[in-house]
Amino acid sequence: MPTERIPLQRPRRGHVSSAQWQELWLGPSDKSVFTSREELKNAWERARERMMASLSPGRRPQGYYEFEYPGVRPPYDLERSSLWREGLLTAEEKTALEREWRREFETAQAPDFSVSTGDGILHGELARIAHYQWADIPYELAKRWTAAARRKRGKLAAAPEVPVAAKHDANAP
Repeated sequence: MPTERIPLQRPRRGHVSSAQWQELWLGPSDKSVFTSREELKNAWERARERMMASLSPGRRPQGYYEFEYPGVRPPYDLERSSLWREGLLTAEEKTALEREWRREFETAQAPDFSVSTGDGILHGELARIAHYQWADIPYELAKRWTAAARRKRGKLAAAPEVPVAAKHDANAP
């Protein structure tokens, strides 16, 4: 028997509307889609797990900074290193970011490494520093990796050059 009743639309557990998702992710635009802070917090609690899993390692939505972060939101270009430094990354995020940063660090170790700044081209150590900043590599990691690279270069420079034939002869009885 047909009816003209409109069924109630209750949100599924963990579900938020696309407008609510966008506000939790990016923050409010002109006017909030939420009618109260309690409604905003409730939506964050429902969407948190799914939203956090949807972002790149070291990135956080606005809802995280609104309800969980202990300070002022860091600038976007420093977000990942700030969360790393404060110990607020998951073990998986930390591993993934350190792997990515290490690749960027190694890229900058080429002897002819240079970076275009828009105002000119940087070479050598200045180019490396600019690249580390662009990649948001934490200063602490860049410093540690630079020291290790210098030690390694020093050991290679100090090692005597042994001809290949001499290496084989040295093992002969």
